[in-house]
Amino acid sequence: MESKDILHIANIAMIDFPEEDLKNFEKDFIEIMDLIESIKTIETTDEMAFQVNDTVNNFREDQVREGFTQEEAVANAKVHKYGYFNIIKFVE
Repeated sequence: MESKDILHIANIAMIDFPEEDLKNFEKDFIEIMDLIESIKTIETTDEMAFQVNDTVNNFREDQVREGFTQEEAVANAKVHKYGYFNIIKFVE
């Protein structure tokens, strides 16, 4: 992973990196990515998942009910446009 890749990811996440911090972060970021890659190789198909507190599945029955109108859905939004949530585009 190169510095430009890290800066690209930081830009998408809206994180500002001073140049002096970038070198230190680059080393840590590479270590984290290596750790993630090693976790991906762990075989998990034969292992059982369990709860340590004896919790069983607490699923509830679905209840069909009337949903919000479009006006009700955007009523508390800070910014809405044409009846929809207006969000900032941050992905190219």
